[in-house]
Amino acid sequence: MRQLRAGLIGAGLVGQAEHAFSLWEERERFAFVALADASASVRAAVGARYGIGALHADIDGILTSDLDALVIAAPDPFHPALAVAALDAGLHVLCEKPLALTAAGCDQIAAARDRSGMVVQVAYMKRYDPAYRRALEFLPERIEDVKLITVEINDPDHEPFVAHLPITWPDDIAASLRDQMRALGATQLREAAGREPDEAEARALANGFLSALVHDVAMVHGMLARFGCELPAAADHGALFDRGRGVQLAFALPGGGRVSMTHLNLPGVPDYTERITVFCTDRIIELTFPSPYVRHLPTRLAVRRGGHGQELEVRDLRVNYEEAFRQELRAFHAAATGQASVETTVEQARRDIELLTSAFRKAAA
Repeated sequence: MRQLRAGLIGAGLVGQAEHAFSLWEERERFAFVALADASASVRAAVGARYGIGALHADIDGILTSDLDALVIAAPDPFHPALAVAALDAGLHVLCEKPLALTAAGCDQIAAARDRSGMVVQVAYMKRYDPAYRRALEFLPERIEDVKLITVEINDPDHEPFVAHLPITWPDDIAASLRDQMRALGATQLREAAGREPDEAEARALANGFLSALVHDVAMVHGMLARFGCELPAAADHGALFDRGRGVQLAFALPGGGRVSMTHLNLPGVPDYTERITVFCTDRIIELTFPSPYVRHLPTRLAVRRGGHGQELEVRDLRVNYEEAFRQELRAFHAAATGQASVETTVEQARRDIELLTSAFRKAAA
């Protein structure tokens, strides 16, 4: 198996809690040789933890490290510029979600991918979750038999699930860089919203829609692909509530069914539950995801069908204890080495962003 020289840019929450550990663990596929982060204290701590020799402050530095691939886990507003720079330097890219905050950002990445001939995979790790992939096998043959898909998420933020991890939080990032990130994010959110969003609207757009529900839209996107159907370009309902901590969207399925999604940030209750239920003509398929930061805690898959007479048959599956983040990384390696095609593409991510943005605009109308 060909080992790729890989770097990570952005060692914040998901960078430290998941990507750095997974890159280090997948030593058969990746040599984790370079790290870039704006915080010197984070660079030193993560570099020492994983034995990384090449430590850099920015993208220009890490691009000198003779890499094959770059994992991007930097703040969302920087994704397009970082991905374009890496692709133009001849690197394969695994980029955290959302790929960009705007469709135009996705287009910039797609253009750089096409001119470079390199691989871009969007880090929708739940699409690689073993239980999700097993659930696809239980879908009916016809999209017309899918009557309703519901998503319900209560999310207290990350703190209860990472407090035990050896994460170094930065306290030495330059104020000018923080200001640049805020300004860039505000510009991109303004473009996505079509106007200047207020505080609650900005929270809903950046967090609830583009950061949280983007996973669930992507999973429905993957389900529709099994039927040869495309995700609609726009939602027909959107709502925000609780000062932007809660968001909702809904849209029609190609076969006449419906999709309804709700995400609620509920910091007062240290419980994370994400439930996707697919109601079909003769079965109900339900996935219950734990917090993404808890390793090796399997997603639950339940399938309910009618049996003899009035019987209800229930299958409760624990597919395995494999990590979605690790499976995602393995898929990236396979694509980068020409063994497989990219499953979570830039084009899919663009469609996801379009739908989520349309839902926000209906909510904020």
